[in-house]
Amino acid sequence: MCVLSEILNVFFPKYCPVCGKKIIGKDLICLECVTKIPPLPFQQTNFTAKWYFDEFFYRAPYSGVMGKIIRTYKYIPRPSLSHFLSDLFLELFERFPPPNNAVITHVPITFGSLKEKGFDHIKRISLEISRKAGIKSLSLLEVSRQTKGQVGLSQMERRTQIAGKYEVIRKRLYKTSGVVVLIDDVFTTGATVNECSRVLKAQGASKVLVYTLAKSMKEN
Repeated sequence: MCVLSEILNVFFPKYCPVCGKKIIGKDLICLECVTKIPPLPFQQTNFTAKWYFDEFFYRAPYSGVMGKIIRTYKYIPRPSLSHFLSDLFLELFERFPPPNNAVITHVPITFGSLKEKGFDHIKRISLEISRKAGIKSLSLLEVSRQTKGQVGLSQMERRTQIAGKYEVIRKRLYKTSGVVVLIDDVFTTGATVNECSRVLKAQGASKVLVYTLAKSMKEN
């Protein structure tokens, strides 16, 4: 560790956002908490029939350490955690590789959420992934109708609220292969990524693969 880093650790100590323990060095999450994140599964069940996306993959259940990291990143907020979270996405990509001709896009947030957080948390991760993996990242979706939060809503309520919320930026989609990797933080009922997939398919996307950091185990 260089002298400058030692000085910074003395005057500006870092603490793990999960457990609160002091961190020495460049790590954003303490090693003890990182080891509590469940290992990647060797296979995942992909949805068919009622879903507009073609495949779905997630890094870990939305609980424990993973849940707390995501909530801290979004709601405290801690933008610097995008570096750590983008690495988790890359682990997921390594196990379940997206097609070589795919482009990455993200679920956009509302103006109210952007104003509250001060940054688009999923777009930030998407750009990190693009920089690290060399996969092109494009903002293919935009919010066309502002809505309230979905916390506490049932699957049917979420689907009703989310209908018509997103629009495709067609001039950008038309410049791609049509194969889209759609990323989001949490898959709860799937209403959000399903609506995004629906409008992408309606405007010409040939395949949509959904990747999320976590999946709620409470609802399917």
